[in-house]
Amino acid sequence: MPEELLALVRHHSRAITMYLARAQSVGSLHEGSMTEWRRLVLYALTDALAHNHLLVGTIAAYLQREELDPELLRRYLQSPHPDRYISREAVQHLDGLIGARAEGSPEPTWTEVGRHIARELR
Repeated sequence: MPEELLALVRHHSRAITMYLARAQSVGSLHEGSMTEWRRLVLYALTDALAHNHLLVGTIAAYLQREELDPELLRRYLQSPHPDRYISREAVQHLDGLIGARAEGSPEPTWTEVGRHIARELR
């Protein structure tokens, strides 16, 4: 297993856990205000979902580049449409993570984040 992918999973798992914990705690912080609760809980949950989607998409993009059989990829993703996970951001994230793109300015945000995750390994 490539170390970069393990670091990727750790990075996004921490972020997802933080957002889910925030969603849980919002109820006790805003007991009297349904308006604040619904706003903050949905922000936290959609942030967790975005990190999860990016994590899955980045791993799927890696497997696709490694020429994993497309049928296996569809089966692993439990979806007949892998492209719903492999977004432009996921590909940029992978590029930064594995150094597939030369550093330059300005760099897409998720490429930069992928590069940061890879640097933590060194």
